[in-house]
Amino acid sequence: VFDAPIDLSDLPGYQAATASRPRTAFLGRCSTKDNQDPRSSLAGQLADASLLLGPGEVFVAHFWDVESGMLGLDERSQICAEDYARLGVPVPRDGGLGELLEAVERGEVDRVACERIGRVARDMLPSLQIERHLLSRGVPIDCANEPQGGMTTGRLTTRRSAQMQAEIGRHELMEMSMRGQRQHAANGYRHGPPCYGYIAELDPDAPPPAGRFGERRPKMRLALHPDGRRADTVSQVFGMRRLERLGDREIARRLARDLDLHPLAEGQAMWCGRQVRRMLAQPKYTGYQVYGRRAGRQRRERPTPISAWVWSRRPAHPAIVTVEEWHQTQLVAAQLRASRSTGWDRVHAAAAARGIALLPVRENETHTVFLAGDRQIVLPRGGLPPVVADEVIALLEAGR
Repeated sequence: VFDAPIDLSDLPGYQAATASRPRTAFLGRCSTKDNQDPRSSLAGQLADASLLLGPGEVFVAHFWDVESGMLGLDERSQICAEDYARLGVPVPRDGGLGELLEAVERGEVDRVACERIGRVARDMLPSLQIERHLLSRGVPIDCANEPQGGMTTGRLTTRRSAQMQAEIGRHELMEMSMRGQRQHAANGYRHGPPCYGYIAELDPDAPPPAGRFGERRPKMRLALHPDGRRADTVSQVFGMRRLERLGDREIARRLARDLDLHPLAEGQAMWCGRQVRRMLAQPKYTGYQVYGRRAGRQRRERPTPISAWVWSRRPAHPAIVTVEEWHQTQLVAAQLRASRSTGWDRVHAAAAARGIALLPVRENETHTVFLAGDRQIVLPRGGLPPVVADEVIALLEAGR
């Protein structure tokens, strides 16, 4: 107590300090609806956060999301309001984390209350960023599982420990999940949508998952598509690359000439080089299940080294090509990529030696028109085959 030694209430300007009631907003989050029941989880979070309210105080707004706390800040609150309405969560919703930050910027919120700091984010860095951003606007975050009152150091010790544990728990969950995914693939079960030429079918011999609650995901394996033309198409595509050394676009053009023999997949408008390239790189056509060819989430996925791929312990479904044929196809593809790159390098080197700059002036889906001095040269887009490179170099050397 730091009161004055005498009563000073009769002095001009004296005013008794009164505490105004803050406008408190609720912030909640639970994982996807497949992993948690958002109806019970969010209702329980709201009940715990309500313990932070004073007598007669109510939340001025409710902000919550049903999504992973491992998402980046730019990926949060992306689900539309209609989808949230179908969940039937008995908690009003004024938006998610993004809308909360907007409300703070408009000065509509004085305090944020949540069950625990892990509901803000699972990773420590985004959690600290949100906390610091709100504090810079004069809006504190209070958590129901932290000590209230007393000194700031006690609350910070609890909060920082909770943030650290949330991130460690996140990595622990990811490690266990990845271990399960690797074993799932090693046992030959399907990952992702079936590739062209296959369908997914239930494995009646798979043992049921033990100790799981909620809806059980059935084990599935790949099987040949009922339309045998698709498997034949895959086999021919590998043959055209391996034996004829054709590029992706030329193979796609051959397929497009006879759609009766080479039917399109569901939702596929036409054959294109990208689809052919993906087909030729797919190791599942060998009959083995393969997992981990790409790492990361959604748009940030990146290729992983072949040595890090997880292969099933034995063939898991009918093969369309042999492992040796797939291996040879990858070698031919690498040789074609190297030769095309070398072709462009040789052409540019020949032009530079004669003081000529190859300048692209226009292009379409298949070719690009280059201005070379006072001449125009039409070259295929993408890679440059060695034969074409030799012809262009001969023209440049002849001065024509």
